[in-house]
Amino acid sequence: LDALGQAFKGAMASVRRLRGRDTHRPGELSYAQYQLLFALHHHETLGTSELATHAELSPATVTPMLDMLETMGLVERTRSSTDRRVVTCRLTTRGAELVAARRGTIEARWSAALVRFDPRELATAAAVLDELKLFFDALDVEA
Repeated sequence: LDALGQAFKGAMASVRRLRGRDTHRPGELSYAQYQLLFALHHHETLGTSELATHAELSPATVTPMLDMLETMGLVERTRSSTDRRVVTCRLTTRGAELVAARRGTIEARWSAALVRFDPRELATAAAVLDELKLFFDALDVEA
């Protein structure tokens, strides 16, 4: 259990460092921006609040990011004709192409990193991570 805890903390620290380096790469999309694009890829059309939830970002963070992604031609926003407060977002063709390219790169690296594990081991790892998610969600509720 101690080794698992240390490995989990190490993985989380690596993700935090990745997110922190984002802002130091001018001209490139950030990790958070890719999270938005990937969420739209998986769900096709989302409202701004739903998008923020799926991308694990605050709605206040998402709005200016969407402004930039829309200016870049990667995202389209549409205001509802029945409720002007509701705005839905979707990937443009260019946005979908960018996600596909990024996905190809990341998935190849992901597969290479995990190639030594058989499907049963990967299923066990997924189950452990699911339980850890429940554990941390429960801690949040208790707090």
